[in-house]
Amino acid sequence: MIGFTDFAVQAAWKGTAILVAGFAAARLLARGSAALRHYTWSLVFGALLALPAAIALAPKWSVPVPAGATTPDVGTNVTVIGKAPRGVPPPAPTRPGSNPLAWIYLAGMAAVAARFAGGALRARRLLAGSAVVTRRGIPRTVRVVESPSAPVPMVWGVLRPVIALPVASRHWSAERMRAVLLHELIHVQRRDLVAQVMAQAACCLWWFHPLAWLAAKEQRRERERAVDDAVLERGIGAAEYAGHLVDLVRGLTVEAPAMADAGDFEGRVRALLDRTRNRAPLGRRMALAAPLAAALVLLAVAGVTSHAQAQAGAGALVGIVTDPSGARVPGTEVRAKNLDAGNEELTRAGAAGEYAFRAIPAGHYELEFRSRGFKVAKVAAVVEPGKIASAPAHLELGETSETVTVVGSKGPAQARAAAPGMGPAPGAQRIPVGGNVQPMKLLRQTRPEYPEALQQQGITGRVIIRAVVGTDGSVLNPKVVNTEVNPALAQLALDAVKKWLYSPSLLNGQPVETATTITIGFELEK
Repeated sequence: MIGFTDFAVQAAWKGTAILVAGFAAARLLARGSAALRHYTWSLVFGALLALPAAIALAPKWSVPVPAGATTPDVGTNVTVIGKAPRGVPPPAPTRPGSNPLAWIYLAGMAAVAARFAGGALRARRLLAGSAVVTRRGIPRTVRVVESPSAPVPMVWGVLRPVIALPVASRHWSAERMRAVLLHELIHVQRRDLVAQVMAQAACCLWWFHPLAWLAAKEQRRERERAVDDAVLERGIGAAEYAGHLVDLVRGLTVEAPAMADAGDFEGRVRALLDRTRNRAPLGRRMALAAPLAAALVLLAVAGVTSHAQAQAGAGALVGIVTDPSGARVPGTEVRAKNLDAGNEELTRAGAAGEYAFRAIPAGHYELEFRSRGFKVAKVAAVVEPGKIASAPAHLELGETSETVTVVGSKGPAQARAAAPGMGPAPGAQRIPVGGNVQPMKLLRQTRPEYPEALQQQGITGRVIIRAVVGTDGSVLNPKVVNTEVNPALAQLALDAVKKWLYSPSLLNGQPVETATTITIGFELEK
């Protein structure tokens, strides 16, 4: 898994790219409407919120940027990792919380979030003690209240919007009341509170980035101008509306969209009186096309990486695969699974039994080694950036298995067609082998007898025997491993297996002991 520092660096410069693109788009749309620019800024903040997930999930594409970072030179900085003990879990990945930089970032994010939460709480308190008032032309989904604490008109609530009016609104003229309610109702219809929450959440994530705060300021400015334009488009005169603004502004801002937002008061008045200004609302086509363009830009920025960046967080993993005799095993399949990031790499050992992953992401890996005639071996390794980890593998011979079925009958003895004694060896279920391993072969097999008394009693069962085939081909230390079987059947199977004879397995031409599993079934004819 990518470290916190590397991820933070990627997020910082990619977030900068998105913000710069937002400022460039706003510049190009200078002659467009405020509604379009506000929508653009909202998309920018949406892209910033989605950027961390996009960095982790978006397909990566490389930019050939010259850099001094290169793949580690195999043969230096070697960290040897031994074979993982059985039953021991792989090393736990490092936690992001162990990085001091992560704590600093989280502290800053918490401080900014607390600031926004405090502002929202103050705005919420302004509604305390408010009384619902009835206003004609207001949808039922929007409540209008009169608050003794609200200094200016404001709107609050994403799911249940509330328009709060100050007590002084009782003395307003009908024209002013219409202009104020229309302004706040347009905020509700445009979902401006949703856009504001997105901007605040993005500022929490990018609290360290000055461009994020500048972008939030631009979004607020375009929001109010877009609403002002919408009010004028509904028939209210610009001079009349500007006069209402002058009377309402008292130098106080609240943490919610409000008509009397004094942050850009002078610019708003100038925009209201500018007859050449584009006041067109956001078109449906643009509302659909802009998110698609923003998504394409987000994926492109999130997936971009340079060759130097890819190498900076990569390391190498090498090793030699050997068999029980110490000889090397060529052609072994090596699969490396990153337990931290989820990537999985695959290669094969060369003619000398050596394998190498020359540039793979850093992390904790579990390696699996597969070769014909050998058991699957698993090894744990840790790959660090710019270093080489060595993970040798020692393969053990694979086990073989034999299956024999003895069929009896509950009828008269003369009705049975089969008689105990010597018989040909049935087909054995063996793991296919190759390379320098020659599998053992069953030369002589004695079938166990199925006593008449047990047949008449209907006693059946399967006896599973684990044994070792010695270097002379004899069966050593056979043991019954399953317990739910008739003791008499188990003993009959053991007595028969002890008489079996094999041609032993050969490893590099030398006989070796090999574990095997033998299953003998006692069944009755149907």
